[in-house]
Amino acid sequence: MSKKAYNLAEMILVLVIVGFIIMLMYKTIKPSYKAIPIAYYRVFTSLEDAVYNSYEKIREKNFIFPGANQRPDPYKSAQELCSLIATNPNKTDSKGYINTIVYNCDNDKFKTVPEYIKNDIFNDENMAFQAANSMKFYISPLQEVDIKNAVSEKQIITVRYFIVWVDLNGKKRPNSAFLNKKGPIDIVPFIVTTRGEVLPAGYPTTDIRYMSAYVQYPLNHTPRASQSRTYYDAQTAAYNGREYPYYDVYSIRDSILRQHQGTPLEIKSFTPQASGYDKPCTLKNKTDEPLCKIEINPSL
Repeated sequence: MSKKAYNLAEMILVLVIVGFIIMLMYKTIKPSYKAIPIAYYRVFTSLEDAVYNSYEKIREKNFIFPGANQRPDPYKSAQELCSLIATNPNKTDSKGYINTIVYNCDNDKFKTVPEYIKNDIFNDENMAFQAANSMKFYISPLQEVDIKNAVSEKQIITVRYFIVWVDLNGKKRPNSAFLNKKGPIDIVPFIVTTRGEVLPAGYPTTDIRYMSAYVQYPLNHTPRASQSRTYYDAQTAAYNGREYPYYDVYSIRDSILRQHQGTPLEIKSFTPQASGYDKPCTLKNKTDEPLCKIEINPSL
């Protein structure tokens, strides 16, 4: 029996079908980076709400937030922070704020990640907890940095803080906090101060795919806000590099990042578009408080 050969049209049809199947497989396997800004914004707001509510609850009871006493234990303070913000799924009366499916804040299970990350050492053994949406949270021991007060530069202010690392997509790759050529990172850092404040940090603050922000001008100025830009640009435009630890938590970021050079918290090869103050933010006197503030755009 003679075999029937494929004609050109049939061959083209087969190639089109095979190509379509390969494209679907690639789309399925490759992480969807369109979801990154949504995940990043959601985890930032969730962490911010959890820390704020914990701080307010402690203050109402005249207790001290983890790490705020005179001689805090860096590791115990990190564990206390963990138990404050995360709910224990094994206890019906747990008072945390982030729902979890894995909870390692107990005495015999809790571990921290190093203060200064030099490589990707995030694993299930040093994970603080895993949220119900599969995001994984890691906490560093308590740290501190000295900052010159911009209003009175002779005054040195010590700011204590934790770094909370979040794996945005759980077990999915790349599971890295270090910038690489393959695409955006999926383990991102946030700074949590002992004053109950949270701010984004590291590479995501310079990448519009994670978060955008704008400068909110004084109410007597028209227009009342600047254009949308990266978080790093917005800070430069609002404060011109000056630090106001008493007034706005965002302004302490630069001193902390300088302390963490060579880690994922360091911002490399990025020059902000804003080279100085936005005009409505310009101070008339060095002793003036900031006129502007940074507002973060909600993720679409």
